[in-house]
Amino acid sequence: RSALSWIAHCPPGSLYGRLCRLLALALGDRDPVATAGLLAESLGVTVRHQQLGLARSRAR
Repeated sequence: RSALSWIAHCPPGSLYGRLCRLLALALGDRDPVATAGLLAESLGVTVRHQQLGLARSRAR
């Protein structure tokens, strides 16, 4: 969790998404709400990163 809080202010898309998924995998069934939150966060960052890439390529 400290690694996540260390990069949370300016997350590079791929690293942040992977870190969220790894933490969700580590939590597993022990804390289902936190696991769901981490997976949702991972998905949100990944989609945002992909959308920015598409917008950048269309702007060229």
